[in-house]
Amino acid sequence: MSGCEARDAKKLVRSPSGLRMVPEHRSARSPFGLDEPPWVPDKECPRCMQCDTKFDFITRKHHCRRCGKCFCDKCCSKKVPLPRMCFVDPVRQCAECALISQKETEFYDKQLKVLMNGATFFVTLGTSDKSELMVCRLSNNQRYLVLDGDSHYEIEIIQISTVQILTEGFTPGGGNTRAIGMILQYKVPGSEELTQMKFTASEDFSCNKKLSASWLAAMHKVSKGGKTYRMLKK
Repeated sequence: MSGCEARDAKKLVRSPSGLRMVPEHRSARSPFGLDEPPWVPDKECPRCMQCDTKFDFITRKHHCRRCGKCFCDKCCSKKVPLPRMCFVDPVRQCAECALISQKETEFYDKQLKVLMNGATFFVTLGTSDKSELMVCRLSNNQRYLVLDGDSHYEIEIIQISTVQILTEGFTPGGGNTRAIGMILQYKVPGSEELTQMKFTASEDFSCNKKLSASWLAAMHKVSKGGKTYRMLKK
């Protein structure tokens, strides 16, 4: 077990929103996670915050688990998975939040799983002319990029500054390209200088090339332009 995963124990907790499986230690939280929002107090929402229907004994009020606002059943009837808050089961969300959560489901179910499964690359550190064959994967708690070979590295996701995907096959006319590697820049804790790593897909086996290309594509979707990170932290 790597050092970054030594504190991965989780616990089941119950909140007004539902059951959640959360890390025992806050320091082990995923950088993609969200805190539960405070609920708008019942006394402050006499009407649905979407359609303005007045609440009474027949028209009950419901709180969206993602935004915490108050709605009628018609405007807050969908139960959608919300992995960013670690809910065990799908939870009630308003239409707007449900749409956002549904879009995030692919990210959690596909891209993060691909990154956590890992792939093999030749890794070159800095300006070195030597490379090392390493297995690269996202840690189980999603906080670190773990590299294992003769050497061992753990790069904290929030310390990654830039990710440049390397491709081949590009033509001026917009021909097909495939990912063959990436250049990663990150900060080492305690230093303001950027460290660079170059990842090159192994050419040994066609299956490795396909796996590496899928891993690089997932990494690209997570990090492109920093937009995904900023979206996930909202």
